[in-house]
Amino acid sequence: MYYDNNIKKIDRMRKIVGFFKRRTADEDVTPSDLAIAAANNLFEEQSIEKGSIDALIYVHQKLSYPGPVDAYEIHHKLGLSPDCICTSVLQGCAGWVYGLFLCSQMIESGGIKRILLLNADTPSVGINIKDRNLAPIFGDGGSATFIEFSEEQIESFFGVSTFSSGFDTIISPAGGCRLRYNHNLPPDDPFNAPLVDKFTSKAGYLTRLMAGHMDGDAVFEFTMNKVPEQIKSVLSFSGYKHSDIAKCCLHQANKQIVQTVACAAGFSIEDAPCSVFENYGNNTMCSIPSVLSEILSKEESKLETKPYLCSGFGNGLVVATAILDLKNTFSSGIKNFEKDADFKTRSQWIDYWKSKVAGKI
Repeated sequence: MYYDNNIKKIDRMRKIVGFFKRRTADEDVTPSDLAIAAANNLFEEQSIEKGSIDALIYVHQKLSYPGPVDAYEIHHKLGLSPDCICTSVLQGCAGWVYGLFLCSQMIESGGIKRILLLNADTPSVGINIKDRNLAPIFGDGGSATFIEFSEEQIESFFGVSTFSSGFDTIISPAGGCRLRYNHNLPPDDPFNAPLVDKFTSKAGYLTRLMAGHMDGDAVFEFTMNKVPEQIKSVLSFSGYKHSDIAKCCLHQANKQIVQTVACAAGFSIEDAPCSVFENYGNNTMCSIPSVLSEILSKEESKLETKPYLCSGFGNGLVVATAILDLKNTFSSGIKNFEKDADFKTRSQWIDYWKSKVAGKI
């Protein structure tokens, strides 16, 4: 209906931008639920001893609970050791490469041997369906990456570039401490009303300050100019040529952006997969591990010994690029999330927390 029921227009958008399918979470599924499911899947497939994990790094941008709680809830639900350090990292689309960089530094320090890196996001939740820039794009996902020390010398190259003048180009202006919502006051109170009142956006749809905002023109300019430049810089620093790279695995913003950035960085369209966007949507920080999962889970890819270039870019604005040796890497592929028998619905969580706060539990 938002394309005037014009099938030709939709097909044209699919051809250019790559719209096709996406996966979205139910409203009672949080990013931490997806992260826990991914971790349990990895534990099962690789028989990882939970007691041997030295650190848990959880990278996300949506909170199940206010404050630094989510990582500890995950630590508890996974049954990790009290000796396993645990922390959250707030990041957006660059989050997997950024988290991998932090893990790499921790292992290189010599004090940490085994790290569980979890990434998860549900960007589809809460988006205004009338926002045609964002609503058709986002899918939800979680990923688990297990990194461990090796006596073998394995080289990885990282580059992180921060363009913070664009911090306000992908943002929710209200809801944090800067423009906080006071729950002790009614919605129409002069303190709260400006945050929830509707006004017309640049794109012509009604929005609120509490909603997510993206300056599409500014983000596009950043993506087209800064990202290829940084990719080429990291490639030059590593000493590799374009022909030495197995695949250029880019954040799946959309098909057009993936192919344009890859070409601007000197890679061919064939070297930059974009099928994840076409089948799962833009699942922000999970898009690169999704790309790698598709590649590495295929039997023929196990013979590939060339390094992979991975680059994530987004809110901040930030670009995080890595060149990785993945010849000893296992991937279980991409799986659909399924609620287990212990999964609590929103109403069950409300009952639980009322009982907990009342001291009945």
